[in-house]
Amino acid sequence: MHRICICIFMDKKKFATLKSLAAPPTVVADVMKAFLLLVYQPEDIQDWKSCQKKMSDPDLMIKMENFDLQYCTLSTAQKAEDLIAAETEESIKVKCFDAVYVYKWTTSMVENVKASGGRKA
Repeated sequence: MHRICICIFMDKKKFATLKSLAAPPTVVADVMKAFLLLVYQPEDIQDWKSCQKKMSDPDLMIKMENFDLQYCTLSTAQKAEDLIAAETEESIKVKCFDAVYVYKWTTSMVENVKASGGRKA
């Protein structure tokens, strides 16, 4: 699925719901870490608190919609992929339905970065 199609299903309400989780299941935290790693690059995306802080950014949706494959390194894409490699839409859906859309966008962008070669580090 192309990122534009997925972006339609992602909105501030979904991010607010995800951000409000005090102690999300590991799979949900890993999906959000992978997503935020791509959007913000290797900034401080270490734990759930850092994810919540980034999800508070009023420009998060804009950054996601304007994600440019050429500015993401292959190593960043690989780190994101490694975080969610063992997951599937189904394994995420049973924990938190809203995280499925984030997972779809993230996996799609990782695939696109890898196909494009990404930014050379």
